[in-house]
Amino acid sequence: MDGTRDPPASVKGKKVLHVCDTVAGGTGTYLTELLTRQLELYGAGNVILFIPQDHEHYLEPDLRNSAVTLEFFRRPGRYRGLANLSLRYREVWNRHRPDVVHAHSTGAGLVTRLFPRPSKGVLVYCAHGWTFEMSKRPTMRKLFAMLERVLSRRADHIIAISQYEYDRGLEIGIDQQKISTILNGITQTPPAVAPADWDDDRLKLLFVGRFDRQKGLDVLLEAAEPLVDRVCIRAVGDHVVDPRSPAVAERPGASFLGWMSREEVTAQMLSADVLVIPSRWEGFGLVAVEAMRCKLPVAGSAVGGLNEILESGLYGFMFPSDNVLALRRFLGEVTQEQLADYRDRAYEHFLLNYTAERLVAEIDGLYDRLLIAGRP
Repeated sequence: MDGTRDPPASVKGKKVLHVCDTVAGGTGTYLTELLTRQLELYGAGNVILFIPQDHEHYLEPDLRNSAVTLEFFRRPGRYRGLANLSLRYREVWNRHRPDVVHAHSTGAGLVTRLFPRPSKGVLVYCAHGWTFEMSKRPTMRKLFAMLERVLSRRADHIIAISQYEYDRGLEIGIDQQKISTILNGITQTPPAVAPADWDDDRLKLLFVGRFDRQKGLDVLLEAAEPLVDRVCIRAVGDHVVDPRSPAVAERPGASFLGWMSREEVTAQMLSADVLVIPSRWEGFGLVAVEAMRCKLPVAGSAVGGLNEILESGLYGFMFPSDNVLALRRFLGEVTQEQLADYRDRAYEHFLLNYTAERLVAEIDGLYDRLLIAGRP
């Protein structure tokens, strides 16, 4: 990781504006962990969240019912949503006059970095997974990489959510002084809930995430289809980015549960035998950390930050991305004894590396360094 210095004395009275073009999936969990703790540090009125109006229902209750100030823009579609975000951004900024603008994901990072910079405050950007990592044509990947490199000059700092994302940022030409790694984190203790009712003698597979192509639910469904006598699947989530695909449809042995609260997801994790994460690309993979906290073994594709979390198989089962046959072979051969080997080992790995307390302290220290450096 980068050699970050010890933080200076904390800057008092920070006001932070978080800007997001979507809060579905892992980004919503990240925001809940970060913003509810920032409220304790900075106080009510000093933590503002600017999100799409029609994404408010994705916010977890702990965040939605907190004293975080919510601001909204309309998002009838991805591109019109970005236009509306651009139109309202300066208005929201002028109303709150934040010390820090913290942009999350590509769209918000694009808008906040293209906008004329205010004279006050600093701009922090977190991609939550590089756009140029997506499975697009090589020309598009090069275009997105160039865009990230050019726009990186417009931010005061860039947070990489994994060492893999940090390394890829350096590879495309982002200044090493402009980027640092702050690993995702979650609360050390899971919600106090009873295991979900899941009475089945077959191997119980859980999927949690968007049903979009990136997350690879179609890969899991295809891999498990001939194994209906051996495995059953529960999929938590829904489509967000991609249109509904016939590859992701009801089939024997699979149940689609829709979006669930964190407590409901935890209940499912406590009942499952394996969490399967068949992503085609992944900047981090926060749901893997949530599973580790519940001592639920993880089977994930060997991509990006997910490969880093599982350390190439040391803390979970790995299979090549988009490889239906490799995943099918694992599902057909894995034993309960093999799964048990990973439970405590992965839990200890979580405690050492992925707690929310560390995440919040490191981000607060980053804010301090930037604000002190920017003062006369």
